[in-house]
Amino acid sequence: MLLSKDVAVAAAAAVLMVGPAAAQTAPGAEGQGAQVRIQTSISFFVPGGGTEDELPQKIDQARKLVYQLATRDCELLRSTIAKDCRLESVNSNVRQNDGRPPQMQQPSGYHVSGSIQSVISLKTQP
Repeated sequence: MLLSKDVAVAAAAAVLMVGPAAAQTAPGAEGQGAQVRIQTSISFFVPGGGTEDELPQKIDQARKLVYQLATRDCELLRSTIAKDCRLESVNSNVRQNDGRPPQMQQPSGYHVSGSIQSVISLKTQP
């Protein structure tokens, strides 16, 4: 029973390693115009506390920043390496920090993290 669990974990790890290795292959002349997946991770802190009534609005504002960054990510890709860009997925996570005692000096606010996955077609290189 334990052996089959180890084999399943090893097989899953092998599958997960194939994707990143394939994505890192540098395209040659024949790869130009090919579709490539791009993943961007972001993390930032938004200072500010709030009452329990204000919490939904604060979380919405933080998530909105992640979505705005996702839009800018495609714009940045188009201005550099992408001929076309299609947003495939956006993940956002907002965690409230209530602050800590003064000796730790952690302000109240929100830890925001997210990931943006896009599919692009590479520009033809001169």
